[in-house]
Amino acid sequence: MIQDIGEHRFDLSFRQPEARDEDFVLYMKSNKTLLRKAEDGNYEIPRFSDFPMEKVRLKMKAYYLFAIDGTGYYYVREMLQGEEDGYEFCPTPVFRKMTPMYQAFAGITATQLHRWKESRRFCGRCGHETEDSKTERAVVCPFCGQTEYPKICPAVIVAITDGDRIILSRYRVSNNPYRGYALIAGFVEIGETFEDTVRREVMEEVGLKVKNIRYYKSQPWAFSDTEMIGFFAELDGDDTIRLQEDELSEAGWYHRDQVPDETMLNSIGSELKMVFKYGSMEKFYEATGIRPGE
Repeated sequence: MIQDIGEHRFDLSFRQPEARDEDFVLYMKSNKTLLRKAEDGNYEIPRFSDFPMEKVRLKMKAYYLFAIDGTGYYYVREMLQGEEDGYEFCPTPVFRKMTPMYQAFAGITATQLHRWKESRRFCGRCGHETEDSKTERAVVCPFCGQTEYPKICPAVIVAITDGDRIILSRYRVSNNPYRGYALIAGFVEIGETFEDTVRREVMEEVGLKVKNIRYYKSQPWAFSDTEMIGFFAELDGDDTIRLQEDELSEAGWYHRDQVPDETMLNSIGSELKMVFKYGSMEKFYEATGIRPGE
């Protein structure tokens, strides 16, 4: 999955180190990130050293995000550089395919922090302009003391099975740009347990009851400011699907042999489908020749 960055070390501890030339700098505008296009067609996160004419100014205003393998990643709100000399403002989905994986993880995590900081520039309680906290990853209102932390929305995703069958669905284009086969998912509501959310979302989206709800694993999914909690669940009773048409364009039962292999294992939904199809991720890797972390 996108957060599985192998032997690379992700350091999210809060601190305020001074930016260095070799550190990475992320500049975002209109929900797009300024990236450098490599010769192989891949995109790369630039470093401060790539902007010699303004790196001193950028470093002074840069906000430290985190580090990977000791190299810092910083966020800036202003930059003179535009789409020129091999640079391009790229939409967020570019990080789904960026390589190496640890850079994709860094980029998409940075976009999540960017959206949070942009949405909290003013206090939601009194309207005063906020300031960065000096002691933790937060923004603080200097007038009324309101503190806001990064936005993280818990959501469930569930593989609904019935023996050798699983439910696969497709989103409506207006609701989600992902066009592949998806599992049932939804955000946790106030007062719900994760298991309650599984039951409600399954009933709402496909009109089915489920039982034997079993936790699989979780995943930070920065594309939607989400912490995804993955489950398996078994059909309980009638298998007739009643589609929630304003959310999904289609949904159906598929035999495990009909489930397409995943070529990009960057999401927990991909893992859930492959675990169902092959019995475990180890058997998937053995059958496909894919190595973990690719």
